[in-house]
Amino acid sequence: MDGMLGRSQDFDWWSVYRGPERRRGHDKWWRSALDAIDLGVCLVGLGGRLVYANCTAREQLGPEAPVQVVDGLLAATERNDQQRLEQALLDAQQRSLRHLICLGRGPHRLSLSVLPMVDGQQTHALLVLGKRNLCGELPMLAFAREHQLTAAEQGVLQALCEGLQPQEIALRHGVAISTVRTQIASVRAKTATESIRELVAMVAQLPPLQGVLRAIEYR
Repeated sequence: MDGMLGRSQDFDWWSVYRGPERRRGHDKWWRSALDAIDLGVCLVGLGGRLVYANCTAREQLGPEAPVQVVDGLLAATERNDQQRLEQALLDAQQRSLRHLICLGRGPHRLSLSVLPMVDGQQTHALLVLGKRNLCGELPMLAFAREHQLTAAEQGVLQALCEGLQPQEIALRHGVAISTVRTQIASVRAKTATESIRELVAMVAQLPPLQGVLRAIEYR
């Protein structure tokens, strides 16, 4: 790839990292808390040094991502993206400025919120990675259970959240469009929403939730 600064395909940086958040047993509670949410969060020190990344962030910073971990440092695979990332980190760490940047292209495009975090001794930046989809699988399952949706209704809701129209949903599921419209009406009634737009917005606002087994996998 043109402009690539480096990849970490063979470097298991997290297994060898021994930063403060891995050495201090009393920090285990906040690492567990961050690993419990399906939202990528990173703490970055000066020079792009990765201090901490929760399990969701470690997934998102994999070999296909536009931002990766190379020798313990965050690095973008494209030079222009690297310059934007460095500037956003510098602004957050030295000027307490906030940035929202989008890096990469196509299906691997990644949005990042870069936020200042200043403690008494050292300045860090907090990176919050963009959601991978409108609603994760586990929050959708929990939402369907909370509102007593049938499996068919949950499938229709998932398709609506993917941006499909009722005609496209009917084609996907091999049913009549009248069936899909009936299912949508049932979902709206169970969730007390007035329109498909309101229904999708309700799902989009669900808090992120990580699977227990998946979080344990990254210990």
